[in-house]
Amino acid sequence: MSSTHRSRNHQHGYLAAALGGAIGAVVLMILGQHSGIAYVKMFMPNAELEGIIPPLIGAFIGWWLGSVLGCWLCLLWGHYQGAKRTATLLLVITPLGIIGWMFAYVSFLNWSSVTMTDLEVVQLQVRLRLISIGFMVVALPLMARFLT
Repeated sequence: MSSTHRSRNHQHGYLAAALGGAIGAVVLMILGQHSGIAYVKMFMPNAELEGIIPPLIGAFIGWWLGSVLGCWLCLLWGHYQGAKRTATLLLVITPLGIIGWMFAYVSFLNWSSVTMTDLEVVQLQVRLRLISIGFMVVALPLMARFLT
């Protein structure tokens, strides 16, 4: 491999940032959500609506920290320049991205529920949640890498 190609490769790292951020976010988001569910079953056995809060907090923290750790580790292992700066920026923008995603997701579902049946809204909700989270766990690390 030529030195020109190597230095150019080490400057970019978009693929490493996106893959690391996505893998880390998904793994820790699932782990956080399951930990929240276990917490509810263990310490809140009679919970009703308030039982949704611990799994949501676990998923939020898992997405946030998993994305940052995964991105940082992939950039570090690939010897890309600016891994720490990218991870630090991702640490700051991920909560904003998650809150923005939640607002857009809920707003779209509320808007679509006016013209759709309940069954159609539930089917849309399942598909839209997976696709939109997938988009966000890739887009946020790419944006952080681009800005550093």
